[in-house]
Amino acid sequence: MSVDVICYCYHVSHVLNLGQIPALLAQRGARVRWLNAFAESSFPLEQAPGVEYAFNVPLDTLGRLESDLYLTPYVGQVAHFPQRAQRVHFLVSLTSLDGVYDKGMFDQYDVIACAGRHHVDEFAVLAQERHWQNKLLMPVGYPKLDGQRRQLAASGLNPPENLTVVFAPTHAYYVNRGFSILNRYGEQLVSAMLDGGISVVFRPHMESWRDQDKPVVERIVARFQGHAQFSLDRSGNYFDTYARTHLMLTDISGTGFTYAFTFGRPALFFAPNAADEAGMRGIQFERRENIGLVVRSLDELVPKLRLAQTHRGFLEQQIAEFRDWLLFNPGTSEQFFADHARELLSREGAARSWPQLHHPA
Repeated sequence: MSVDVICYCYHVSHVLNLGQIPALLAQRGARVRWLNAFAESSFPLEQAPGVEYAFNVPLDTLGRLESDLYLTPYVGQVAHFPQRAQRVHFLVSLTSLDGVYDKGMFDQYDVIACAGRHHVDEFAVLAQERHWQNKLLMPVGYPKLDGQRRQLAASGLNPPENLTVVFAPTHAYYVNRGFSILNRYGEQLVSAMLDGGISVVFRPHMESWRDQDKPVVERIVARFQGHAQFSLDRSGNYFDTYARTHLMLTDISGTGFTYAFTFGRPALFFAPNAADEAGMRGIQFERRENIGLVVRSLDELVPKLRLAQTHRGFLEQQIAEFRDWLLFNPGTSEQFFADHARELLSREGAARSWPQLHHPA
C-alpha cells in the first residue's frame, strides 16, 4: 500500500479510538506518522513497529505537512489539515448526535468512520441541513470497543463482592449543558449511593478537572475521599476501573454505551429533566433501556441500582443483542478500515456502495 497516512490525537483517550488501525496500515506498506499533542509517557498503547511516532505536536504543525489520508478523532477541527489529504474523522462516542455535538463539527471532513447504523441515518439527515457535498460515510464500527473487548478477554479482572458503581458524568459544554448532571446533582448522587451501602468509583471526564466543572469535582473529592467505600479514578485509561465495577451511573455521556457494550454490564442514566428531552433523538435518549435503566429522581437511584444488579443476567443478554444489531463489524472494525483505506482515495471498490452524502442543488 503506497499511501502516506498522518494520524493525530489531541487527547490521550483519542488513541483508543484509532486502536490498531495505524499499525495495520503500516503492515500493509503505508507510511504512517502518528502525531500526538501530549507527552510520550502518556501514550496508552504499545508502540507498533513500522509506525513513526511524534509527541508534544501542536495542531498548527499539521498544516505544514502533506499526506494522502488524515485520520483523527479530534472533534470540530476547522483548520491546519495536512495538505491534499482525505480527512477521515473517527467518532469519539457511540452516542447519536443530538445534545452531544454542534452540527458544524463535521463540516470539514471528507469521510466519517461511522460506528453503527444510527450514525449513518443521522448523518444523512444532517447532510441536508449542512449542505454537504461528496462526504462519505464509512461503515467501520468502533475500534475503541473492539480493543477493550480484546483486553477484557485477556484480563481476568472482576468486580468485588460489594455492589460497586462507577459514576462517570459527562463533561458539560454549550451543547450538552442542559443534560449534564455533575454540577447540580453530582454531590447528592455520590452521597445517596454511599448512604445506601454502595461502593462508588468517581471518574470525572478529564476536561472536568480544568474548566468550569473543576470546583464541583474538587468539592466531591474533598467531602468523600475519607469514606471507605469511595475511590477516585484519574488514570489515563479507565479500563481497569470499569472492569472492577458492576454498574455505571452516567447522564448523556456515550461512556454508558461503551461500558455496557464492552463489559456486558448495565449502565444507568440519571435524567431528571424529562421535559428537556422532548423532541430529542438518538440512542442516548431513545435506546437507553436497551442497555440498562433510566433514573428520573434521587429517590429512585439506589432502588434502581439494586434492581439492575438483581436482573443483571437478563440485562446482559439484552445488551449483547443490541450491540450486535447496532454496530458495524463487531470485533473487526480495525481490520475493516485497513482493508478498505485505499478505496477512500479513489472511491472505488466497496466504497462505491457506502453512503455518499450530497445536498440537492
